[in-house]
Amino acid sequence: MKTCVPTEIRSLERLITDLVYKCRAEISTIFDDFLVYVIHGFSPGEKNLENWKYGKEETAMFYQMYVKWIQIMNVQVDALGWYDVLGELYMSCIAGNARKNSNGQFFTPCHICDFMAEVCDSPGKTGDICSDPACGSGRNLLAWHVKHLSTYLCAEDVDRTCCLMTVCNFIIHGCVGEVIWHDSLRPETFYDGWKVNEALAVTGLPTVRRIAKEESVVWQNWQSQRNDAKEYVITPIKKINISQKREEAKKLQLNLFD
Repeated sequence: MKTCVPTEIRSLERLITDLVYKCRAEISTIFDDFLVYVIHGFSPGEKNLENWKYGKEETAMFYQMYVKWIQIMNVQVDALGWYDVLGELYMSCIAGNARKNSNGQFFTPCHICDFMAEVCDSPGKTGDICSDPACGSGRNLLAWHVKHLSTYLCAEDVDRTCCLMTVCNFIIHGCVGEVIWHDSLRPETFYDGWKVNEALAVTGLPTVRRIAKEESVVWQNWQSQRNDAKEYVITPIKKINISQKREEAKKLQLNLFD
């Protein structure tokens, strides 16, 4: 079921819908392919897109969508500090009710993300890493980023589309960090990963690079915690003889009257 699309992003929604009709495809497929298209454009050294099934005319429409996304972001970020076009599109016309209910995909409203960033902040706080194990489109991390530009952001989600949205949001907001596609409740899993803007401070250019699990800060931290847990020895609790303890307590009580 489609919900109300915010006025400021309706022009982008129309472009996506036009391509859906032209290709006779599911809107979720076009949306995912748009995210892949954006990420590929910021992936230096990558060859042609794998399994790209669109012709020249359709690819030109993806470029129009990319330009419109940039234009909307320029206006909204200038006014608000950060903005999540992709998350708004996803919640309003991409994710159906079944997907939302089964995966719990109800993204936190932007003003609540800002509030949470304020609550978690404190004077002089300079955290090196900020992590969100269920990042959605990355909103909480974006809210934290605008207050702490030097923080390394770690985003995790079990949904691939959410991870792709977060990568794109990291790119356009100048966030430095990583996005890991896996089940954070089973941190040993790893389906894919992206390192975003790792050389931004040096080159000034936004970039994306696919990474193996061994390069992930999230994975390294999990391995470290697991190793620490192996070294921790739990002392077994001695079995208590209840009857014996009762007799000892009884004798102790009687001795009080001697």
